[in-house]
This record gives sequence, structure tokens and C-alpha cells, in this order.
Amino acid sequence: MTSRAERLLASGHWLLSAAPLRPQAKVECVENGAAWLRPGVLFAAAVIQAAVVHAAIGLDSPEACAAPLADALEGGPMFYNAEGFGREGSYTSLLPARAAQLPPMPATVAHPQRGLLLVPSPDVIERVETGPWWVTPLDGPGLLCPPDRIAALASSGREVLRSREGRRDA
Repeated sequence: MTSRAERLLASGHWLLSAAPLRPQAKVECVENGAAWLRPGVLFAAAVIQAAVVHAAIGLDSPEACAAPLADALEGGPMFYNAEGFGREGSYTSLLPARAAQLPPMPATVAHPQRGLLLVPSPDVIERVETGPWWVTPLDGPGLLCPPDRIAALASSGREVLRSREGRRDA
């Protein structure tokens, strides 16, 4: 049985494997709490507007959404960045690399494979002033979000937003 601290350490080493320059990424994690990584071989990433996630969960902040998201994503990792999608913020889920080969998911933006992605250090699990932080943290290397759960979450949020728009137009 492994402790949370051991899983956190292992997750950090695993994430850094996706860094273009691992030594630089290690320094970035220590100094900034986040590093630029390249999705592709280890994981894929899907970005969802905060409004879509909030509509799906029925709550309006990342802190309030944390527990319901952990349940909805079966513990898969998702982080929040207040600077994503302009002022609105965004959630980014880490998915198995094979998800990049699946058809596009509604209401999500697939992060380009091999494009740089700012990912929080595994220990950044509370809101930070700037940059990303984990809403549902990594629980170990390679433990990622099921793509069908992300698709369901995004579809649900999009439908809630559409129904709200329909009521305003009526």
C-alpha cells in the first residue's frame, strides 16, 4: 500500500516525463508551482470552459465543484486555470493518450498533441493567484480521466446552458 505522499511524488516524476526539458520543468515546478509540458505520449488534454463545467455540476466555483467532479470523473485529474478562455476560466482534464484518436468531444477543446500546456505541480491543490491548480488532483502516475466521463460532463453542461438560453429567449 502506498501513501498519498508517495503517490504525489510518483505523479510528479511521471508528469515531468512529458517536459521538453526536464531539468527546467523541475525548476519551474519549484519556483512557479507549474511547468510547461507536452501532451502526446503520456496523456492527452481536453479543455472545457468553466461555464460548461459549472452548468453540468450545478455549482459556480472550482472549490464547490471539486467533490462532485471527483465523483463524476472517477477520481481522474482535472485542473482549473482562471486565465483560460479569457476572463472566464477553464478546466483541463488529463486523458489517456489514445483519447487524441477519438472523435472530438462536444463542448471541449482538445489541446494540440505536442503543444505546450501549463500544468500545475501535483501538490498545488488549492486556488492560487495566477496559474493553474488541481481541482481533482492526480492520484498516481497514469491514473487519468475516462474520456466518456469528460464527454458526458461537457455534453450535460452544454445542454444546461442551451436550456437556459432558450428560457431567456422565450
